[in-house]
Amino acid sequence: MKLTFNDRMAVAAHRGDSYNYYENTMTAFKMAEKTGCDMIEIDVHLSLDEELIIIHDHRVDRTTNGCGEVASLTLKELKSLNAGDTANHEEIPTFDEFIKWVSETSLTVNIEIKEYWSEKNEARCILCIEKVLELVERYNLRDRVVINSFDAFVLEYVYKKYGKKYALHGFYPYKEMMNVSLNPDEYLDCACIFDNENKAFYDYLIERNIEPWVGASITQKSKLDICLKYGAKLITTNNPSDIIGKLRENK
Repeated sequence: MKLTFNDRMAVAAHRGDSYNYYENTMTAFKMAEKTGCDMIEIDVHLSLDEELIIIHDHRVDRTTNGCGEVASLTLKELKSLNAGDTANHEEIPTFDEFIKWVSETSLTVNIEIKEYWSEKNEARCILCIEKVLELVERYNLRDRVVINSFDAFVLEYVYKKYGKKYALHGFYPYKEMMNVSLNPDEYLDCACIFDNENKAFYDYLIERNIEPWVGASITQKSKLDICLKYGAKLITTNNPSDIIGKLRENK
């Protein structure tokens, strides 16, 4: 499965339109859609009571008015927090809330699994993966979803159990990922490149039929043009309207 969009560079909104709105909130997601982006990237954790919740950090401190580990708070406690400000209250969305909304759009979704493997956390990690895939199937979104993680255990688990049923997104060089036991060349559909001005990285992935993607550090048009020249197929950005405007300048 490939997520290339009409032979052009696709644009993914990183945690929604996180430049102009509070990241990983329904407002940020809905406003990202209005920019004309192709994809939304989200981050998924499990709450203490094993509900799927969309938040980037392992703690709530940076993005809400609360404090503590996501995994130590119940869904009710997480929902009571403000992920916005005093004038613009924002709830932390559940994955279920997000997936219901996105199923009614034409957007694709990059789901970053934030439950990482450890001996202590293996059961929660697997449960998170399975609960995500269950909802993807329930809403018939398999062909519009890519599963992403810095933890190769997550990607390898999906690949070993489901083969090539789901598109898988990693990071290159592969040393950027943890818990690598298989060669990611075997299962990746796409990989976000670190050191995105290194042409050899693009060449390596392209030769192996893995789409090269680039990340949110690319904001200048000159660097964007280099990524395009080297073969990048998608850019993840905090400011999708800005990147879409820069890409249109090349037409």
